[in-house]
Amino acid sequence: MHTDPLQHLWQQYAGTDGNEGPAAMDAWRRHRQHAVQRQLSAFGTLQVVQLLFWLALAIYCGSVWWQQPPLAVMVSALALHAYSVAVIIASAARLHLRRQLQPDQPVVEQSRVLASLRMHTAFGELLLGLPWCWLWLAVPVLLAWQAWGVDLAVYAARWLLVSLVAGTALMVALLLLARRWFARDPQSPRLQRAVDALSGRRLAQARAELDGLRDWS
Repeated sequence: MHTDPLQHLWQQYAGTDGNEGPAAMDAWRRHRQHAVQRQLSAFGTLQVVQLLFWLALAIYCGSVWWQQPPLAVMVSALALHAYSVAVIIASAARLHLRRQLQPDQPVVEQSRVLASLRMHTAFGELLLGLPWCWLWLAVPVLLAWQAWGVDLAVYAARWLLVSLVAGTALMVALLLLARRWFARDPQSPRLQRAVDALSGRRLAQARAELDGLRDWS
């Protein structure tokens, strides 16, 4: 197993000098806390960028449906507008949880808040990802309207309707499958790996750093 250099240094000093051992241990803890905060800062920056992008898209979609275009265009703009607002709310909630993680807190408390942030982010990404089973239809509808003034519903109404029904059915099936999987074994390693994948690499690395701190506290 790979050994952290500062942890190895502490082990060396702990066996030779009682005064230098605690100092090396404090240095190792500061190194770990700095790594945790670095990962959380990167996560927070990503959330701010995401929030600003979806805010701009919400404003754009609002300007489209406000003009009362053809029905398919209006519904597409409204759907993307509502989705953008949902993403903005989710990003703001994540930033709020992230601000609750401070390096001067006990490691156990940091781990508890980080676990809440990971689960909140993972379930948020799952719930925000599922609507794209049908929400992607709004993109070509809006592009056709903005670029050429063409209402796709006039030329491809059947294709849009079939895709919408199929996408909605797929979304419901995936949601039921995810819910059943979580209810079966919420602590399974496979589920934890899925949470890591959905919540992102930054939070997974922050958790690993805090786990190391908790194990050596």
